Amino acid sequence: MELDWLIYAFLGTVFFSAAGILDKLLLSNYSYDSKTFIVCQILAQQIFVIPVMAISGVNFSYPESLLALLFGSLQVLPAFFYMRAMQVEEVSKVTALEYIYPVFVFAGSVFLLGDVLEIKHCVGGLLLLTSSLLISYKGRDSDTMSPGERLGRGLGSLLAISPALKPFIAYWVITAVYYICMKMLLSSVDEWHLYTWSSLGTLAAAIPIMAASSTRQEVVSFFSSGKRAIGALAFEETFQFLGIIATIFAYSSGSASMVSSIGALQPILTVALILAAGLFIPKIASELQERTDKRALIQKSLSFAVVLAGIYFVS
Repeated sequence: MELDWLIYAFLGTVFFSAAGILDKLLLSNYSYDSKTFIVCQILAQQIFVIPVMAISGVNFSYPESLLALLFGSLQVLPAFFYMRAMQVEEVSKVTALEYIYPVFVFAGSVFLLGDVLEIKHCVGGLLLLTSSLLISYKGRDSDTMSPGERLGRGLGSLLAISPALKPFIAYWVITAVYYICMKMLLSSVDEWHLYTWSSLGTLAAAIPIMAASSTRQEVVSFFSSGKRAIGALAFEETFQFLGIIATIFAYSSGSASMVSSIGALQPILTVALILAAGLFIPKIASELQERTDKRALIQKSLSFAVVLAGIYFVS
């Protein structure tokens, strides 16, 4: 069906939203080093690769399998930027900043995939960029300032931007390249083939990282921290696996620009999941360090409205 890509893209966004919340909880409670946490994720991810290989087989085709292996290993690099941002900012803001990469996907799709970029697509891309500035604005320090203090601090302080913004500049470019290459590879390999070899690529990238004894010790320490940590990681990687699979199938049947734009819904879904979880686990917002006061919700709602408008124009 023509709308299969939309269903897969939306499901992938839901799963990635749940995984992002668990990422924040795990980083806050069990691992203070993003590099170690990424290695733990990669090791846990291989649990899903084994049954996929057993069911779909291990198909090797040259050069597609090697390219999938390469791009999978390169995807570890933006993961560092993502986790670094997750450590210093609210999960909803991180996911909002994360999904600016569709703007770069649009550009790459025009030059590499032959997609036609209309004026409305440019408007949508501009709105997505605007939403990132809105969500990354940090005006909380000005809430308790007197008028004199505001004047003394100056406009630069009042317009302070989230520290998570800078790490994402490289993230956007690398992630856009990854998804454009994914779309190109899917024309000659099936979805499970791509998942298997790209996952093995992340494992290959983790091996040199674990060469450092300190990293190995921290990884062992994480997996020795108890059933709760391991269980949370297992749930996180389950959602991550489902998100990756759904996204691969979405790119297989839809255009790269439209599929990537649906992902911009993730910050909205993230806040919705946090609020829903807060009804059953009241301390969830405090553990996630997620602001849910009136001013924060207004700021996020405004940003999310701009995201929705951007998605409308680019889709």
